[in-house]
Amino acid sequence: MIGCKDCGGVLHGTLGITRSLLGVRILSQGAIKQRLEICRTCDQSTPCKHNKRQVCRCNACGCWIKHKTRLRGESCPENKW
Repeated sequence: MIGCKDCGGVLHGTLGITRSLLGVRILSQGAIKQRLEICRTCDQSTPCKHNKRQVCRCNACGCWIKHKTRLRGESCPENKW
């Protein structure tokens, strides 16, 4: 598993994914949607292999976008949200 490059590595990434899956420290659906829209237009986003309309990874930090955009306290490494 690859963790966030600029925010604490594998442990940070593992904790973030776990929080996201358990619903801990989650933002409102509106805030999540807003973050995802920003990520979809970002040149640092990598499209998902199974669905090119969705974004999966952030090339700037290495995080899984689906999880990072859900969490309160996370921020964009490109300062876009």
